[in-house]
Amino acid sequence: MARCVKKMALATVLCVGATTANAQQPELDRYIARVLVDWRIPGLAIAVVRNDSVLVAKGYGVRELGKPGRVDQNTVFDAASLTKSVTATAAAILVDRGLLRWDDPVRRYLPDLALPDSQLTANATVRDFLSHRTGLESANMMWVLTAIDRPEVLRRVRYLRVVAPFRQTMTYNNVGYAVAGDAAAAAVQTTFEDLLSSLVIRRLRLTSTTATYEHAAHMPNVASPHATIAGRQQPIRRETQRHSTAAAGAVQSTVSDLARWMRLHLNNGVLDGTRYVSDSTMRDMHAMQVVIPTTPAMRAARLVQDSVAGYGMGWQVMDYRGHPLLWHSGNGDGQIAYMALLPCDRLGVVVLVNTWSAPLVHGALANRILDTYLGYEPRDWAGEAFARVPGMISARDSVQRAMEAMKSATPPPLPLVRYTGRYDNALFGPIWVRAESSGLTLQMGDGQIADLEFHGGDAFYTRWRDPLFRENFGTHVNFTAVGDSVTGFSVRINRDEFTATKAPIPL
Repeated sequence: MARCVKKMALATVLCVGATTANAQQPELDRYIARVLVDWRIPGLAIAVVRNDSVLVAKGYGVRELGKPGRVDQNTVFDAASLTKSVTATAAAILVDRGLLRWDDPVRRYLPDLALPDSQLTANATVRDFLSHRTGLESANMMWVLTAIDRPEVLRRVRYLRVVAPFRQTMTYNNVGYAVAGDAAAAAVQTTFEDLLSSLVIRRLRLTSTTATYEHAAHMPNVASPHATIAGRQQPIRRETQRHSTAAAGAVQSTVSDLARWMRLHLNNGVLDGTRYVSDSTMRDMHAMQVVIPTTPAMRAARLVQDSVAGYGMGWQVMDYRGHPLLWHSGNGDGQIAYMALLPCDRLGVVVLVNTWSAPLVHGALANRILDTYLGYEPRDWAGEAFARVPGMISARDSVQRAMEAMKSATPPPLPLVRYTGRYDNALFGPIWVRAESSGLTLQMGDGQIADLEFHGGDAFYTRWRDPLFRENFGTHVNFTAVGDSVTGFSVRINRDEFTATKAPIPL
């Protein structure tokens, strides 16, 4: 509240301009319609709330390219990492009821949990995991590529590397949220999905929201995911691994329901006259728990005035044009979500987009909408972002072309059979290399399969059979050998780098 008092004079002046914002909604509609055309976005939806009222909740475009179904305020999108605020809120309700404490070690609720360091195992709390300050690596490819379930994800937490000092640095961690979510569920002896459904979704009457990612595929008004594959934007298949880290990103929702969600948080836990979360636990969630370093360039690009930003529990904490800001983005399979709350202005915006082919547009649209309702001079945020996209695509494509140009006309140094077998890594393995009629393949556990293409020396290129992974996660596997025996390999997939040791051949 102190930050709001400090900004109150500015907010009061800006409210004069904000009273005309509804009159400007037709102009905002025209702006969004133009963005859909310029960016070739299939569909999106937005909601705006202010002073506990829903000013806008509507959709634009279509749910799926090539089909007539229109996006509306009740179209279900992938909220992805917006789930983190829902998970934190469910934990907050348990805190209010005395069934959970922020600063309890998670081992109190998950006694079998082991972390890579004994002191971390003993001391890492619910608050630490909800604010990404454990210092544990992210290791997203561990669950994205391998087809392991959530119990196995939690078992493998013990093999994560410690990459930052405990409680000093934010290391964004979906696996950590899986730990926190299961700890909260264990506190009341239920599953995480049942906890979210009963404690949050049904109580708040979020009628088109589900805590189970897989369930959304069977709902009647659902936005299809899209991505650019081989130069063409197209619908893509839904993810299969979201259950593994459900507390980090399983929620599927609509702008109508998310408008209610924003009202709850802007009202410090009160919705439709009923208090669901205490003021004190709301303040805990919204307060900075760990600092995120900023740079002058970052602050200038986002119009951040304060030099300090951070993460609360389920929310990023910074400012926008000097207005205290809570925000979070979500990046699911072929969809993007963005939510921004200005608590002192009691103003909230959510933008949901059903394609990966429009990077940056979610934040740009949110800024344009915030400016409109705050009474600032209109700025073409989407146009400025659009101008940066060709350079981003060109840089990515040039790297991809360079990697593929390394294909070798000569055979590998060893017979293919020498490379086959099981390769072990405690966190990412087992990984299987097999010989097929077309050549070598690599499979991550029971998950994704790639054809291996020799690129010279000890390097093989991973050509994933899944088109989405092939587009985004192409990389080189570098084998090591002693004499004519292959002993292991090293690889970097996305941001995860690891080595695997070849298992001995049974006698």
